[in-house]
Formats: sequence, structure tokens, C-alpha cells
Amino acid sequence: MASVEYSTTAKLPVEAIWDFVKDMDNWAGFVAGYQEHEVQNQDDSIWVLKGDVGSLTRTLKFAVHVSEWAGPERVTFELKGLNEQMKGSGQFTMERFEDPEAEAAAPERKSFFTRWIEALVRFFYRRARGVAARADSADAGPGAGMARMTFHLTLEPGGPMAPMINAMMKPAMKVAAEDLANRIVGRLETDRASR
Repeated sequence: MASVEYSTTAKLPVEAIWDFVKDMDNWAGFVAGYQEHEVQNQDDSIWVLKGDVGSLTRTLKFAVHVSEWAGPERVTFELKGLNEQMKGSGQFTMERFEDPEAEAAAPERKSFFTRWIEALVRFFYRRARGVAARADSADAGPGAGMARMTFHLTLEPGGPMAPMINAMMKPAMKVAAEDLANRIVGRLETDRASR
């Protein structure tokens, strides 16, 4: 099972982030490999993504079920592969970030090989998709009017190739999570600056 989490901050109210995130049509195109999605009802949708994991290129179709709409703080969802053996879950959380005593989590210690693979994946990912534009306030420290958005995603491939796919997926998932969160917040910062 591969699991990633990424947090970013911005000078935006939590409610502004929530108003954008609660409508998946606003941000669907920011998802890595996005091809299309079809909303079936408020809680269910079908997503089609084209995934590149190493030399494998697959078109993945997921049933996505939102299990919790807890606005403006949280959206929780579950994924089930329709054409591949894969399942997962995820969550967007938005919180005020005004506590000057807030402590950053200790960075995860990684081996040289892991850091090298992540840097390589990040390089090719950004070469293909570009870098999400962010305002000067991006990842600023706590202060009045600040918000932190965190995106968490867990995917568990199935079948005989699951261990190999899982090992190849995690570095790409981390970069994709960073990119998605930064594109969402970047769009909101751009919209706010143009007003």
C-alpha cells in the first residue's frame, strides 16, 4: 500500500479553499493524468486517469465515493478501480493556520536512493506538467488569514504485480499530491490577486 500526504499554506481563508474544493469540476483537471470524470450524484463519480508508472502506461477508471462532506474543514473519499485491481482512500483537510506555536513535523529521514528516485520523478513530472504557480505568500508561516490545506492519498494495488506497482507508485504519488495541492491553492491565489 502506498500512502502520501502533502500540506501547503497560503494567505487565504479556509472558506475560500472549501468553496473551491467542494466542487470537483473546479480542480479535476489538476489531477495528474486526468482524462475525464462523470458526476453521478453528490457523493459518487467515475474518474478516468492515464497513469505512467515506470515503463507501464495504463488508463485507470475509478469509482470515487465521497464518504464525508464536513465543510469547511474536510472531505473524505474512497476509490475503487473499475478496470484494474486497485482501491484506496483520500482526504482534503483545510484548517486555520494562525497559531504561532504551531510546530512543523520532523522531516522524514530517507535513504540516498529514495531521495534520488524522488528527485528524478519530480524532474520528469515537472518537465511534463510544469510547476504550479504560487503567490509570494506560498508556504508562509502562521499568521492572520492563513490556511493550511493537506491532501492525503492511499492506494493499494491488487493482483500478482501489486508489490512492483506499489514500489513504483509511491514516488510518483508524492509529486502528484504536491502538484495537486499547489495547483488548487495557486489558482485561488491568482483569482484573489486579480480581483
